[in-house]
Amino acid sequence: MIKDLPANTVERLSLYRRVLLNYPYKESPHIHSHRLAHLLKINPAHVRRDLMLIGFTGDIHKGYNIVKLIEKVGEAIDCRYVQKVAFVGIGDMGRAVAEYFNNMKTKLKVAATFRINDEPATQFMDVKCYNISRMSEILRKEKIEIAVLAVPQSFAKDISKAVVHAGVKGILNFTSVHLTVPKEVYVENYDMIAKLEKLAYFTNKDTCPSED
Repeated sequence: MIKDLPANTVERLSLYRRVLLNYPYKESPHIHSHRLAHLLKINPAHVRRDLMLIGFTGDIHKGYNIVKLIEKVGEAIDCRYVQKVAFVGIGDMGRAVAEYFNNMKTKLKVAATFRINDEPATQFMDVKCYNISRMSEILRKEKIEIAVLAVPQSFAKDISKAVVHAGVKGILNFTSVHLTVPKEVYVENYDMIAKLEKLAYFTNKDTCPSED
């Protein structure tokens, strides 16, 4: 793992790897920065800068070797050991993420999910689903370091305190609540409301009638 990479670079490197894993690299073993940028709708300069930061270079004529680039991204952003993830407030989103990570050779593994209410437990991909009452116990037992919170606003603050107390080091926050956590705990906020409103704007800006 390369320390002190910019947050945006780490996020883009993850995207590069995901795109390249689905790229027909057996037929086309190399890719140029402008092609990779086009697939992700970003600036080619970002691609070149990101790969420079992880010490990866390509052939001026052929481009980047895809297999080696996938390996290099893993060396740059993956931990040496498997980090366990828990979803609190599970749904189809959690299922999709678990299917990806638990089927790929990554250093992340969805180890547990927790449901807030008494609805039937959703079991999938050998990932056990527990009632929220057992959350602290299971987080400690499984040594889970990362939690994804997708819970109602009224639960968010109490649950965030509980997962931190149980040893979680990182939180992906899908709620719209600002979480107050110790400085050593990393929080990544994903504001779904803002993303939906942004999506609504760009899908309707050319067709929606203007106000007089």
